[in-house]
Amino acid sequence: MLLSGALGLSLSSAQAAAQQQAEQQQETQAESASKTSQKNEEIERIEISGFRGSLNVALMSKREAVGSKETILAEDLGKFPDLNIADSLARVPGIAIEQDAGEGRQISLRGLGATFVKTTINGMESASAGAATDAAGGSNKSRAFDFNVFASELFTQIDVNKTTSAELEDGGISGNVNLQTARPFQYQGRKLAYNLNGRYNDVAEEVTPRGSFMFSQNWDNKFGVLFSAAYSEGLVQSEGSTTGRWNINNPSWAKDSPTNKLTAAPVFQLSPKGAYTNANMEGLYVPRIPRYSIFNKQQERLGLTGALQYQATDALKFNLDLLHAELDSTMDEFQYSALLRGNVSSKTKLYAENLIVDANNSVVAGVLSGVPIRSEARKDVSESDFNQVTLSADWQLTDQLSLVALAGYGESKLDIPFQHTFGLDSFNSTFAWSYDQSVDPVALLGQTGTAIGRGVMNMDMPSFAFAPAQAPGQSFTSAELQQLMMDPDLYSLGLVRKKTQAINSENSNLSLSFTYVLNDDYSLKFGLNHRVFNTANVQGDNAWKALNTSTNKTSGDSAEVLVQKMGADKTAGALYALSLSQAGQHFGNAASVPGTSTLNAGSWLTADYGKVLAAFADEAIFQAKERYASTYDVEEKVSGAYLQLDFVKQLWSRELRGNIGVRALDNTNTSRIVNLDHIYADGYTAGRGEGAALAAGYGFRETISESKDLLPSLNLAYDLTDDLVARLSLSQAITRPAIADLASAIKVNTPDAKDPTATIELGAGPTLKPYESNQIDLALEWYFTDESLLALALFHKNITGLSKGSSQEVFNAAQLQSMGIDLGDVDPATVTWDVTQLQNTPAEGVLGAEFIYQQPFSFLPAPFNAFGWQSNLTWIDYKRDIKDPFTEIVSSMMAEETSRLSYNATLYYEQDQWSARISYNFRENYTKEYLNKYKDESSFGRGYGDKGQLNFSSRYKINDNLSLSFEAINLTNAATEQWNDVYTPRPAEYLLTGRQYLVGVRGSF
Repeated sequence: MLLSGALGLSLSSAQAAAQQQAEQQQETQAESASKTSQKNEEIERIEISGFRGSLNVALMSKREAVGSKETILAEDLGKFPDLNIADSLARVPGIAIEQDAGEGRQISLRGLGATFVKTTINGMESASAGAATDAAGGSNKSRAFDFNVFASELFTQIDVNKTTSAELEDGGISGNVNLQTARPFQYQGRKLAYNLNGRYNDVAEEVTPRGSFMFSQNWDNKFGVLFSAAYSEGLVQSEGSTTGRWNINNPSWAKDSPTNKLTAAPVFQLSPKGAYTNANMEGLYVPRIPRYSIFNKQQERLGLTGALQYQATDALKFNLDLLHAELDSTMDEFQYSALLRGNVSSKTKLYAENLIVDANNSVVAGVLSGVPIRSEARKDVSESDFNQVTLSADWQLTDQLSLVALAGYGESKLDIPFQHTFGLDSFNSTFAWSYDQSVDPVALLGQTGTAIGRGVMNMDMPSFAFAPAQAPGQSFTSAELQQLMMDPDLYSLGLVRKKTQAINSENSNLSLSFTYVLNDDYSLKFGLNHRVFNTANVQGDNAWKALNTSTNKTSGDSAEVLVQKMGADKTAGALYALSLSQAGQHFGNAASVPGTSTLNAGSWLTADYGKVLAAFADEAIFQAKERYASTYDVEEKVSGAYLQLDFVKQLWSRELRGNIGVRALDNTNTSRIVNLDHIYADGYTAGRGEGAALAAGYGFRETISESKDLLPSLNLAYDLTDDLVARLSLSQAITRPAIADLASAIKVNTPDAKDPTATIELGAGPTLKPYESNQIDLALEWYFTDESLLALALFHKNITGLSKGSSQEVFNAAQLQSMGIDLGDVDPATVTWDVTQLQNTPAEGVLGAEFIYQQPFSFLPAPFNAFGWQSNLTWIDYKRDIKDPFTEIVSSMMAEETSRLSYNATLYYEQDQWSARISYNFRENYTKEYLNKYKDESSFGRGYGDKGQLNFSSRYKINDNLSLSFEAINLTNAATEQWNDVYTPRPAEYLLTGRQYLVGVRGSF
């Protein structure tokens, strides 16, 4: 054990202290900040302004802290190119962000993923869920906080605690982030501030507005009111190429064969032809859905805050904080694809006509015939709403005893009323592709391969040649292919898909935090808190099949593809086809389309979204039904109590600051899922058996678990010299699993004639234990001159993990019925199920280091003395034992969402009249997740490549009340690159969002 007694790590500010410090440090915010320290009942106030001033205040706060802490103040937040609060956090030492649609969405802290970060707003635990593209993870059902819901202008201070203490609420193994909204006592008298911007994206080529406003009135620190609002619109287009995943060709697969490359019957297989046999095509990797992609995301973000402060007596102050945030998104998505997947169940034969393979068995270029081509038009609408109200009181009960009480309620709602996908299909087509810049896919079409060629994968954007509805063996020019691609008579409507989802979360919090001053050297802190978190998920789609309720059997294709059986008067391509430009879209502003590709903005035929919707809106096959196996409701109740001793002592004539304490927790989790005994075999129809007597047609199954935790902590900070501070922190910490993992939901793929795969994915349920960590943190900080810091921190954590275990099981009829699985006439004894379930795994070590350098260059001659530098670097080694689902070999690999290296740096120039800053953020490649659910295709792991982003910000001050600003984001047009396969990363996504520019005016009076 790391700790043998009730010791623990602490941050110098607890929830109550953090709120008090926020007010102290922001007395004259928007153009100034203050650092307040109280000694001998006298308050020293130091007023500063500008970006450099805010850095200095944050630096002083860091120095006075006991644990490892970072702070960003409003001067920094409001005057940097931040599209949302996640982007503001990107330059905090140890923080890296994960982006979606050109903006930060979630953060990692000290290399650990978003799951390990605890986020509070105004001192209260909060949850925020948003939506994203499928490739970016889709809807958020984890504990990771979606920061992109919030505008950066809503907050005046962010505190990042990288170590924990007894008084700090549990939940963040990597650290805790507290977002503080503005309060009226931070300003004197009346204050009005505004910020207006125009935002331009050079890919979408449109200008959108962004603005914020704040009004505050303070009546002599007796009573104050504050209101702020922030509104922005953003149109960001991401474009590039995607594959989804890569398939392995395994024609020799046989049940229980030791030579299998897959652990389930393959759903993809190439058919031999000519020189290409099953033997020489064995083990080749083929892109699953090679395509060009467009994601056109229109966002509207609204944020509102309100605050009241009332100094009832000299000893009692009340704070009321209100926060409302909305993020409404409309995503128009366009894909032009070759469907090289799932052809076994659909009985579509794909013939190899020409293959070129690299050293890793990846088919980097090739020609296939019999290919279905699909051009998709998809529209996703999502609405994220967040509301929170907190009421707190600061009460000096006696000269020695004080109390901070907080009561709060919050809710986060994500509503996706629809995701519509319409596809135009052209069957029996010939398709060529190339990731090798020396291979022209158009020339490849007319060649008959006589052997497997050799090539290399050296293109981020592949080159494509589509020959819709054309037999192989023909030669074409690029112009001829493009003419064919734009011929609507070669297409028919083949997909009408609809999905819906709603995630509703509520949380409440009540806490009492006491401080008893024993003497000048010792203070005793103790408190109680109780919080309740509840989240419910409901999903629907039209993937259901026809059902005979009397026999409880399904038949036919899923509803979303039944359109293919309709007559030509309903499905003919000419009824719905239009060009990309006619759809109001463009392609190639950011992505460089290879000259050898026949697919470009001028040859992209797509579906007319409006016409298809009008034709099918009332069709039965387009109706989304609730997928009951995905429905869950999880409630989490946590009661806590803590005891902490703070002390300041003189040791060898130097100051030693510290705290020691323990937090005790009592946790109860309740998971409710639909009783699948009440659901018919299609998974979408209720009222079966005893469910028929229930009002909703079904009841719920409930599972409850209880646990207790004791988390000791110790923090020490010692002034080795006047300029040198050493820190030591020891603690035990926990992070609870994702809410979706606490659900007992079941996902099933029932085998049938078309798809013999039999899989059951069991939800872990509420008995799943949290991640647990024993951790130590050592830091040395040298404040070598004014406003400057050189710091090194080393940390070690032993973190238990969660991993999906798998097994092969045979169930009897009664067991299958309890899981809502019906095999019809199939004998259960003949079906072997591949069962997976999340399980706790033993602790594994994490070693990390953090380096910080910050300094204004005031020692240089003018005008260079106006320059300054801020930089930080984080390195982490966090490996886990991961089992390869195909070979069952266990290897030590970097944990999910963990980047070994991340850093950011800012060079700034600041004078009275104008200022400028250029910032660079870098995050090394990382594995997003280790996939073991595609055992019939071969995809082990997906992740993101290295990414660095360069931003610029400048401001010209006209007078004390008015200034102009110019900001540029992603100056180098850095791409987001996603890959598949941890051993041989193959391209899964290459998307560019272009550059964004903001021009604005801001002022205050």
